[in-house]
Amino acid sequence: MRTRTLAAGAAAAAGAFLAPAFQLARLLDRQAFDPANDRLPAPFTVTVTAIAPGRLTLRPAPGAPAGAHREPGRYLLEAARGRASLGPVLEENGVVAIRPFTPLEGELRPGDFARLDSFAFPGDPRQAHGIEFQDVAIHAPLGAFPAWYVPGSRDTWAIMVHGKGANRRETLRLLPLLAEAGYPCLAITYRNDEACPPAPGGRYTYGRDEWEELDAAARFALDLGARRFLLVGYSMGGAICLSFMERSDLAPRAAGFIFDAPMLDFRTTVAHGARQRRLPLRYLALSNRIAARRYGFNWDDFDYRRTAMDLQRPVLLFHGDADPLVPVELSDSLAAARPDIVRYVRVPGAGHVRAWNVDPEGYADAVRAFLTALE
Repeated sequence: MRTRTLAAGAAAAAGAFLAPAFQLARLLDRQAFDPANDRLPAPFTVTVTAIAPGRLTLRPAPGAPAGAHREPGRYLLEAARGRASLGPVLEENGVVAIRPFTPLEGELRPGDFARLDSFAFPGDPRQAHGIEFQDVAIHAPLGAFPAWYVPGSRDTWAIMVHGKGANRRETLRLLPLLAEAGYPCLAITYRNDEACPPAPGGRYTYGRDEWEELDAAARFALDLGARRFLLVGYSMGGAICLSFMERSDLAPRAAGFIFDAPMLDFRTTVAHGARQRRLPLRYLALSNRIAARRYGFNWDDFDYRRTAMDLQRPVLLFHGDADPLVPVELSDSLAAARPDIVRYVRVPGAGHVRAWNVDPEGYADAVRAFLTALE
Protein backbone atom coordinates (compact mmCIF):
# COMPACT_ATOMS: atom_id res chain seq x y z
CA MET A 1 0.00 0.00 0.00
CA ARG A 2 2.82 2.38 0.93
CA THR A 3 4.56 1.65 -2.38
CA ARG A 4 1.35 2.40 -4.26
CA THR A 5 0.87 5.63 -2.35
CA LEU A 6 4.41 6.71 -3.09
CA ALA A 7 3.98 5.85 -6.77
CA ALA A 8 0.72 7.76 -6.93
CA GLY A 9 2.35 10.74 -5.26
CA ALA A 10 5.26 10.64 -7.69
CA ALA A 11 2.87 10.45 -10.65
CA ALA A 12 0.89 13.39 -9.31
CA ALA A 13 4.08 15.41 -8.84
CA ALA A 14 5.24 14.56 -12.35
CA GLY A 15 1.85 15.54 -13.73
CA ALA A 16 1.93 18.81 -11.84
CA PHE A 17 5.35 19.54 -13.36
CA LEU A 18 4.44 18.45 -16.90
CA ALA A 19 1.15 20.33 -17.12
CA PRO A 20 2.71 23.83 -17.21
CA ALA A 21 5.30 22.64 -19.74
CA PHE A 22 2.55 21.39 -22.07
CA GLN A 23 0.69 24.67 -21.62
CA LEU A 24 3.81 26.65 -22.56
CA ALA A 25 4.31 24.44 -25.63
CA ARG A 26 0.73 25.13 -26.76
CA LEU A 27 1.20 28.85 -26.12
CA LEU A 28 4.38 28.81 -28.20
CA ASP A 29 2.62 27.11 -31.10
CA ARG A 30 -0.30 29.52 -31.04
CA GLN A 31 1.63 32.73 -30.69
CA ALA A 32 4.87 31.96 -32.54
CA PHE A 33 3.91 29.53 -35.29
CA ASP A 34 0.22 29.98 -36.11
CA PRO A 35 -0.42 32.70 -38.76
CA ALA A 36 -4.07 32.91 -37.69
CA ASN A 37 -2.93 34.52 -34.45
CA ASP A 38 -1.40 37.40 -36.43
CA ARG A 39 -4.53 38.01 -38.48
CA LEU A 40 -6.52 39.18 -35.49
CA PRO A 41 -6.96 42.96 -35.60
CA ALA A 42 -4.55 44.87 -33.39
CA PRO A 43 -6.35 46.10 -30.28
CA PHE A 44 -7.16 49.74 -29.64
CA THR A 45 -4.71 50.81 -26.95
CA VAL A 46 -5.37 54.55 -26.56
CA THR A 47 -8.34 56.87 -26.15
CA VAL A 48 -8.52 60.35 -27.69
CA THR A 49 -9.46 62.71 -24.87
CA ALA A 50 -9.05 66.13 -26.51
CA ILE A 51 -8.25 67.64 -29.90
CA ALA A 52 -6.77 71.08 -30.57
CA PRO A 53 -5.20 72.52 -33.73
CA GLY A 54 -2.16 70.37 -34.42
CA ARG A 55 -2.33 68.64 -31.03
CA LEU A 56 -4.00 65.53 -29.69
CA THR A 57 -4.39 64.36 -26.10
CA LEU A 58 -4.35 60.62 -25.42
CA ARG A 59 -4.70 58.30 -22.47
CA PRO A 60 -4.53 54.50 -22.31
CA ALA A 61 -7.66 52.64 -23.40
CA PRO A 62 -9.32 50.40 -20.82
CA GLY A 63 -7.25 47.24 -20.36
CA ALA A 64 -4.29 48.60 -22.34
CA PRO A 65 -0.74 48.90 -20.98
CA ALA A 66 -0.32 51.92 -18.74
CA GLY A 67 2.23 53.57 -21.05
CA ALA A 68 0.43 52.95 -24.35
CA HIS A 69 -0.30 56.66 -24.91
CA ARG A 70 3.32 57.73 -24.46
CA GLU A 71 5.10 55.24 -26.72
CA PRO A 72 8.19 57.14 -27.92
CA GLY A 73 8.42 58.30 -31.50
CA ARG A 74 6.26 58.82 -34.56
CA TYR A 75 3.30 56.65 -35.53
CA LEU A 76 0.22 56.33 -37.66
CA LEU A 77 -2.78 56.80 -35.38
CA GLU A 78 -5.69 54.62 -36.50
CA ALA A 79 -9.25 54.90 -35.18
CA ALA A 80 -12.48 53.44 -36.49
CA ARG A 81 -13.36 56.57 -38.49
CA GLY A 82 -10.09 58.39 -39.08
CA ARG A 83 -6.30 58.29 -39.33
CA ALA A 84 -3.56 60.79 -38.55
CA SER A 85 0.21 61.10 -38.41
CA LEU A 86 1.23 61.23 -34.76
CA GLY A 87 4.41 62.84 -33.48
CA PRO A 88 6.46 62.29 -30.31
CA VAL A 89 5.17 63.22 -26.88
CA LEU A 90 5.24 66.97 -26.17
CA GLU A 91 3.86 66.88 -22.63
CA GLU A 92 2.66 64.15 -20.29
CA ASN A 93 1.66 63.87 -16.66
CA GLY A 94 1.42 60.11 -16.23
CA VAL A 95 -2.29 60.13 -17.00
CA VAL A 96 -2.49 61.79 -20.42
CA ALA A 97 0.02 62.70 -23.14
CA ILE A 98 -0.14 65.56 -25.62
CA ARG A 99 1.30 64.83 -29.05
CA PRO A 100 1.43 66.71 -32.37
CA PHE A 101 -0.75 65.26 -35.12
CA THR A 102 -1.63 65.81 -38.75
CA PRO A 103 -5.03 64.52 -39.95
CA LEU A 104 -4.80 62.19 -42.94
CA GLU A 105 -8.33 60.96 -43.62
CA GLY A 106 -11.67 60.65 -41.95
CA GLU A 107 -12.39 62.34 -38.66
CA LEU A 108 -11.09 61.88 -35.13
CA ARG A 109 -13.25 62.85 -32.16
CA PRO A 110 -12.76 62.93 -28.40
CA GLY A 111 -13.74 59.57 -26.98
CA ASP A 112 -12.51 57.61 -30.00
CA PHE A 113 -10.47 54.48 -29.33
CA ALA A 114 -7.37 54.16 -31.50
CA ARG A 115 -4.10 52.29 -31.98
CA LEU A 116 -0.53 53.43 -32.68
CA ASP A 117 0.69 51.79 -35.88
CA SER A 118 4.49 51.64 -35.92
CA PHE A 119 4.64 51.31 -39.73
CA ALA A 120 3.86 55.05 -39.64
CA PHE A 121 2.54 55.40 -43.19
CA PRO A 122 -0.70 54.21 -44.78
CA GLY A 123 -1.33 52.41 -48.03
CA ASP A 124 1.42 51.84 -50.57
CA PRO A 125 4.49 53.73 -51.84
CA ARG A 126 2.39 56.14 -53.90
CA GLN A 127 -0.10 56.92 -51.16
CA ALA A 128 2.56 57.16 -48.46
CA HIS A 129 5.30 59.05 -50.30
CA GLY A 130 4.22 59.82 -53.86
CA ILE A 131 6.65 57.17 -55.14
CA GLU A 132 5.54 55.47 -58.34
CA PHE A 133 5.56 51.68 -58.22
CA GLN A 134 4.18 48.60 -59.91
CA ASP A 135 2.31 45.66 -58.45
CA VAL A 136 4.16 42.56 -59.64
CA ALA A 137 3.92 38.83 -59.00
CA ILE A 138 6.91 36.78 -57.89
CA HIS A 139 6.60 33.16 -59.02
CA ALA A 140 8.02 30.78 -56.42
CA PRO A 141 7.66 27.01 -55.85
CA LEU A 142 4.45 27.46 -53.81
CA GLY A 143 2.81 29.85 -56.28
CA ALA A 144 2.59 33.56 -57.06
CA PHE A 145 3.43 36.15 -54.39
CA PRO A 146 2.60 39.86 -54.77
CA ALA A 147 5.34 42.46 -54.45
CA TRP A 148 5.80 46.19 -54.86
CA TYR A 149 8.40 47.10 -57.48
CA VAL A 150 9.90 50.59 -57.46
CA PRO A 151 12.14 51.17 -60.50
CA GLY A 152 15.58 52.70 -60.06
CA SER A 153 18.78 53.48 -61.93
CA ARG A 154 21.23 51.06 -60.27
CA ASP A 155 22.03 47.46 -61.07
CA THR A 156 22.07 46.65 -57.34
CA TRP A 157 18.50 46.04 -56.21
CA ALA A 158 17.13 46.33 -52.69
CA ILE A 159 14.93 43.37 -51.76
CA MET A 160 12.92 44.09 -48.63
CA VAL A 161 11.50 41.36 -46.38
CA HIS A 162 8.97 42.26 -43.68
CA GLY A 163 8.69 40.52 -40.32
CA LYS A 164 6.37 37.88 -38.91
CA GLY A 165 2.75 38.93 -38.87
CA ALA A 166 3.61 42.20 -40.61
CA ASN A 167 3.15 43.21 -44.24
CA ARG A 168 4.82 45.29 -46.92
CA ARG A 169 3.86 48.55 -45.21
CA GLU A 170 6.67 47.81 -42.78
CA THR A 171 9.09 48.82 -45.55
CA LEU A 172 7.56 52.27 -46.11
CA ARG A 173 9.77 53.93 -43.49
CA LEU A 174 12.97 52.97 -45.33
CA LEU A 175 11.75 52.89 -48.92
CA PRO A 176 12.12 56.64 -49.69
CA LEU A 177 15.80 56.57 -48.68
CA LEU A 178 16.53 53.67 -51.03
CA ALA A 179 14.53 55.21 -53.88
CA GLU A 180 16.32 58.54 -53.33
CA ALA A 181 19.66 56.71 -53.76
CA GLY A 182 18.53 55.13 -57.04
CA TYR A 183 18.04 51.55 -55.86
CA PRO A 184 15.32 49.56 -57.63
CA CYS A 185 13.27 48.11 -54.79
CA LEU A 186 11.20 44.98 -54.32
CA ALA A 187 9.06 44.78 -51.19
CA ILE A 188 8.06 41.14 -51.17
CA THR A 189 5.61 38.80 -49.48
CA TYR A 190 6.03 35.18 -48.45
CA ARG A 191 4.10 32.06 -47.46
CA ASN A 192 1.35 32.49 -44.86
CA ASP A 193 1.00 36.21 -45.59
CA GLU A 194 -2.58 37.31 -46.10
CA ALA A 195 -3.77 36.52 -49.66
CA CYS A 196 -0.61 34.46 -50.30
CA PRO A 197 -0.11 30.70 -50.62
CA PRO A 198 0.08 29.00 -47.23
CA ALA A 199 3.00 26.89 -46.09
CA PRO A 200 2.42 23.14 -46.55
CA GLY A 201 2.28 22.71 -42.77
CA GLY A 202 0.36 25.92 -42.25
CA ARG A 203 2.99 27.30 -39.86
CA TYR A 204 5.83 29.82 -39.87
CA THR A 205 9.29 28.29 -40.09
CA TYR A 206 11.40 31.37 -39.32
CA GLY A 207 13.32 31.41 -42.58
CA ARG A 208 13.93 27.68 -42.87
CA ASP A 209 11.46 27.51 -45.78
CA GLU A 210 10.44 31.13 -46.47
CA TRP A 211 13.84 31.78 -48.06
CA GLU A 212 12.42 30.24 -51.25
CA GLU A 213 10.24 33.30 -51.82
CA LEU A 214 13.27 35.58 -51.35
CA ASP A 215 15.22 33.40 -53.77
CA ALA A 216 12.42 33.73 -56.32
CA ALA A 217 12.43 37.51 -55.86
CA ALA A 218 16.18 37.60 -56.45
CA ARG A 219 15.74 35.64 -59.68
CA PHE A 220 12.95 38.03 -60.71
CA ALA A 221 15.38 40.92 -60.20
CA LEU A 222 18.11 39.17 -62.20
CA ASP A 223 15.70 38.75 -65.11
CA LEU A 224 15.14 42.53 -65.07
CA GLY A 225 18.84 43.41 -65.10
CA ALA A 226 19.96 43.24 -61.48
CA ARG A 227 23.53 42.17 -60.85
CA ARG A 228 23.65 42.31 -57.05
CA PHE A 229 21.24 42.62 -54.12
CA LEU A 230 20.99 44.70 -51.00
CA LEU A 231 18.98 42.51 -48.63
CA VAL A 232 16.75 44.28 -46.10
CA GLY A 233 15.18 42.26 -43.30
CA TYR A 234 12.94 43.21 -40.41
CA SER A 235 12.74 40.84 -37.43
CA MET A 236 11.88 37.42 -38.93
CA GLY A 237 12.65 38.98 -42.30
CA GLY A 238 16.27 39.14 -41.12
CA ALA A 239 16.13 35.40 -40.43
CA ILE A 240 14.76 34.84 -43.95
CA CYS A 241 17.65 36.84 -45.43
CA LEU A 242 20.19 34.79 -43.45
CA SER A 243 18.50 31.54 -44.44
CA PHE A 244 18.83 32.70 -48.06
CA MET A 245 22.54 33.24 -47.42
CA GLU A 246 22.81 29.65 -46.10
CA ARG A 247 20.82 27.95 -48.81
CA SER A 248 20.64 29.91 -52.08
CA ASP A 249 23.16 29.63 -54.89
CA LEU A 250 22.55 33.36 -55.41
CA ALA A 251 24.05 34.22 -52.00
CA PRO A 252 27.33 35.47 -53.57
CA ARG A 253 25.29 38.20 -55.28
CA ALA A 254 24.54 39.89 -51.94
CA ALA A 255 26.20 43.32 -51.83
CA GLY A 256 25.17 44.21 -48.28
CA PHE A 257 22.48 44.00 -45.63
CA ILE A 258 20.22 46.29 -43.64
CA PHE A 259 18.76 44.52 -40.63
CA ASP A 260 16.27 45.97 -38.15
CA ALA A 261 15.87 43.94 -34.95
CA PRO A 262 16.77 40.69 -36.75
CA MET A 263 15.68 37.38 -35.23
CA LEU A 264 19.09 35.70 -35.12
CA ASP A 265 18.20 32.81 -32.83
CA PHE A 266 14.68 31.63 -32.06
CA ARG A 267 15.50 29.73 -28.86
CA THR A 268 17.06 32.85 -27.32
CA THR A 269 14.12 34.93 -28.56
CA VAL A 270 11.59 32.59 -26.92
CA ALA A 271 13.47 32.75 -23.62
CA HIS A 272 13.49 36.55 -23.84
CA GLY A 273 9.74 36.60 -24.47
CA ALA A 274 9.14 34.30 -21.51
CA ARG A 275 11.12 36.62 -19.24
CA GLN A 276 9.22 39.64 -20.52
CA ARG A 277 5.93 37.93 -19.66
CA ARG A 278 7.25 36.62 -16.36
CA LEU A 279 6.48 33.06 -17.36
CA PRO A 280 8.03 30.24 -15.31
CA LEU A 281 11.43 29.73 -16.94
CA ARG A 282 12.05 26.51 -14.98
CA TYR A 283 9.61 24.81 -17.36
CA LEU A 284 11.05 26.28 -20.55
CA ALA A 285 13.67 23.65 -21.40
CA LEU A 286 11.06 20.91 -21.14
CA SER A 287 8.35 22.87 -22.95
CA ASN A 288 10.80 23.59 -25.78
CA ARG A 289 11.47 19.88 -26.20
CA ILE A 290 7.76 19.11 -26.07
CA ALA A 291 7.00 21.79 -28.68
CA ALA A 292 9.73 20.60 -31.06
CA ARG A 293 8.51 17.00 -30.92
CA ARG A 294 4.81 17.78 -30.93
CA TYR A 295 4.88 20.34 -33.73
CA GLY A 296 7.70 18.85 -35.79
CA PHE A 297 10.61 21.28 -35.87
CA ASN A 298 14.27 21.46 -34.91
CA TRP A 299 15.41 24.43 -32.84
CA ASP A 300 18.80 24.44 -34.57
CA ASP A 301 17.08 25.21 -37.88
CA PHE A 302 16.18 28.62 -36.45
CA ASP A 303 19.66 29.58 -35.22
CA TYR A 304 21.33 32.00 -37.66
CA ARG A 305 24.03 33.35 -35.37
CA ARG A 306 26.89 31.54 -37.13
CA THR A 307 25.61 32.56 -40.57
CA ALA A 308 25.44 36.19 -39.44
CA MET A 309 28.93 36.00 -37.97
CA ASP A 310 30.28 34.62 -41.25
CA LEU A 311 28.87 37.34 -43.53
CA GLN A 312 31.46 38.97 -45.77
CA ARG A 313 29.54 42.04 -46.91
CA PRO A 314 28.72 45.29 -45.07
CA VAL A 315 25.85 45.23 -42.56
CA LEU A 316 23.82 48.15 -41.22
CA LEU A 317 22.21 46.91 -38.02
CA PHE A 318 19.45 48.67 -36.06
CA HIS A 319 18.08 47.48 -32.74
CA GLY A 320 16.23 49.16 -29.90
CA ASP A 321 17.38 48.49 -26.37
CA ALA A 322 13.74 48.26 -25.17
CA ASP A 323 12.78 45.49 -27.61
CA PRO A 324 10.29 43.18 -25.84
CA LEU A 325 10.29 40.55 -28.59
CA VAL A 326 13.80 40.01 -29.99
CA PRO A 327 16.59 40.48 -27.41
CA VAL A 328 18.94 43.33 -28.24
CA GLU A 329 21.78 41.19 -26.86
CA LEU A 330 21.72 39.13 -30.06
CA SER A 331 22.57 42.22 -32.11
CA ASP A 332 25.06 43.36 -29.46
CA SER A 333 26.95 40.09 -29.88
CA LEU A 334 26.98 40.29 -33.68
CA ALA A 335 28.21 43.89 -33.64
CA ALA A 336 30.93 43.06 -31.10
CA ALA A 337 32.11 40.01 -33.05
CA ARG A 338 32.18 41.68 -36.50
CA PRO A 339 33.08 45.37 -36.13
CA ASP A 340 34.89 45.04 -39.47
CA ILE A 341 31.60 44.83 -41.38
CA VAL A 342 28.81 45.87 -38.98
CA ARG A 343 27.71 49.46 -38.49
CA TYR A 344 25.54 49.20 -35.37
CA VAL A 345 22.84 51.71 -34.41
CA ARG A 346 21.56 50.76 -30.94
CA VAL A 347 18.58 53.02 -30.27
CA PRO A 348 17.81 53.89 -26.63
CA GLY A 349 14.19 53.42 -25.68
CA ALA A 350 13.14 51.88 -28.99
CA GLY A 351 10.86 48.85 -28.97
CA HIS A 352 10.63 46.11 -31.57
CA VAL A 353 11.49 47.40 -35.07
CA ARG A 354 10.99 50.97 -33.86
CA ALA A 355 14.44 52.45 -34.54
CA TRP A 356 12.98 54.73 -37.21
CA ASN A 357 10.01 55.74 -35.07
CA VAL A 358 12.17 56.89 -32.16
CA ASP A 359 14.84 58.67 -34.23
CA PRO A 360 13.87 59.07 -37.91
CA GLU A 361 16.56 61.68 -38.55
CA GLY A 362 19.33 59.55 -37.04
CA TYR A 363 17.99 56.53 -38.89
CA ALA A 364 18.09 58.39 -42.22
CA ASP A 365 21.62 59.66 -41.58
CA ALA A 366 22.83 56.13 -40.84
CA VAL A 367 21.19 54.72 -43.96
CA ARG A 368 22.58 57.43 -46.24
CA ALA A 369 26.09 57.00 -44.85
CA PHE A 370 25.88 53.24 -45.27
CA LEU A 371 24.63 53.48 -48.85
CA THR A 372 27.37 55.96 -49.73
CA ALA A 373 30.02 53.61 -48.35
CA LEU A 374 28.45 50.71 -50.27
CA GLU A 375 28.97 52.39 -53.65
